Amino acid sequence: MTLIIALACRNGIIMASDGQATGGSAGGPIRMPIHKIFKINESVLFGAAGSVGVMQRSRDRIYSFSKDLEGDWNYDLMEKVRKSLFGVYKNEIERHRAFYKGTPRENIVNAPIADVLLCSFLKKEDKEQKIIWHIAPDCSDERLDEIGYGCSGSGDIFAHTLLKNYLVGELDMEEGKLVIYRVIKEAIEIGAYGLGEPIDIWTITDDGIKKISQEKMMAINDTCNSWREIEREVFKSIYGEHNETK
Repeated sequence: MTLIIALACRNGIIMASDGQATGGSAGGPIRMPIHKIFKINESVLFGAAGSVGVMQRSRDRIYSFSKDLEGDWNYDLMEKVRKSLFGVYKNEIERHRAFYKGTPRENIVNAPIADVLLCSFLKKEDKEQKIIWHIAPDCSDERLDEIGYGCSGSGDIFAHTLLKNYLVGELDMEEGKLVIYRVIKEAIEIGAYGLGEPIDIWTITDDGIKKISQEKMMAINDTCNSWREIEREVFKSIYGEHNETK
């Protein structure tokens, strides 16, 4: 299980993920720490869920478009990127089919896949480009910046459930970092399998791309704990008032 979230804020974009992958061994599945978010250039971040090898090949394909992605993302450019990723996925599916051909296990649904999120924030003079682009394993794609956030990975249901409670798109970067941290933290605590720490947070603003340091992550965690405690106190006060009216 993986969870990657891209969140549009008033003055930039935040991208965050959990930090666990599940690998195979002779004795069974094992936990492995892994980076799921990568800097493509000074205005673009890449994140992906799925098979580690396919994620890596998908990332390499996106790196090959690094210069092109520094400018406007027009339809022609996005179509070239999508078709390039389609070549990666098609090769994986064909290899998978060939390997299992003629056996009961032949099933392309189980082929190694990648589910990609690309984010861009670019501000030139009065023009602002804020993009959250989701490319699914079948290479169907969708722009999610109008919604204000995008999710990738089998843990995305947690993000969709929790993010609906917040003013997505109206948050500043500091508020956004706190919200995205809490969503992933709670998904890790609730998820029965596959999600794990460390949480990784990146930002894209006018100042370029930055990864949140471990020291700042600890401060965000402290603030998150305080937020939870305030919620508990508010609930207690509401519950108390309700009892008094009976």
